[in-house]
Amino acid sequence: MTTYPEIEPEARQRLDAFAAQTGTTPPEHVLIDEYGEGGTFTTEFLTYCIDTGLSLDWVWFGEGNQTVAREGRA
Repeated sequence: MTTYPEIEPEARQRLDAFAAQTGTTPPEHVLIDEYGEGGTFTTEFLTYCIDTGLSLDWVWFGEGNQTVAREGRA
């Protein structure tokens, strides 16, 4: 059975703040757990991070910069 675990409130606040700042809509689900093993990031969330340059470390741990350098992109 697939479940979508909630993320920590601090991580949700950072994600929502980033979305507001960039005028984007974050994915509804960040985590997915298909096997009862605690879960992993959803494809939608990882795609959102790639498309916006959002740093996983910043969202998840509150460390580093909120965006990552994207070499070779205009």
